[in-house]
Amino acid sequence: MSAKGGVGKSIVSSLLALSFSEIEDTILIDLDIHTMAVTKLFGFENKLHNVTKNGIEPFKVSNSLGIVSLGGIVKDNYVILPGRNNENVMESLIAYTDMKNSERIIFDLPPGLGDETLVLERLINNSNDEKYSPIVVTTPSKISVKVVEYLIKYLNERKYNPLLVVNMAYLDCGKIVRPFGKIDNINTISEKYRIKYFELPIDSNVEDYIGNIQNYNGTLREKIKELALNYK
Repeated sequence: MSAKGGVGKSIVSSLLALSFSEIEDTILIDLDIHTMAVTKLFGFENKLHNVTKNGIEPFKVSNSLGIVSLGGIVKDNYVILPGRNNENVMESLIAYTDMKNSERIIFDLPPGLGDETLVLERLINNSNDEKYSPIVVTTPSKISVKVVEYLIKYLNERKYNPLLVVNMAYLDCGKIVRPFGKIDNINTISEKYRIKYFELPIDSNVEDYIGNIQNYNGTLREKIKELALNYK
């Protein structure tokens, strides 16, 4: 989840799914139905999902990782939907995805606090699933942190315990450089809402792997592996 766009949410979701798939069978469902970034990251943007009596078959990234996206239905085309139709499409992707044998499901949600945020909440309330663990992605920029507090507050009021992931927090070039400055505002939110946060580095090499993110093995992926191991 993220409160605003442009914070690297889909890259974090994708690398997190790859990390969890090394531990257990994982499905990543791309519910960001306007950008459909996940198919672009993994190189499936011009392919279509197979549909069987069991539902929508995920694209197989590996034997233990599958991804599902509206991009696998409309290919590389834009989607503009009015109002309630956004939620209907998101709910349909969840309802019709073939999730057999999956041990972990990761949802990449649209940014913001729109109606789409309520889709998973309804699903969770209906299923009585107590294993829902929101991960909220932000950058250390002042505007991003200010907006993300609204989302943290929303989740906090609903008794969810989110983990705050601070993407692009620092650059490691022999010494730690913080392009956005110190993260005192992150510490303040962490203490105010009693939540944990996890910092991720900047790695410009990620850009070279758009379309085959599964082959990226740089510093960002290593830190996200660490996150996955500590967030089981």
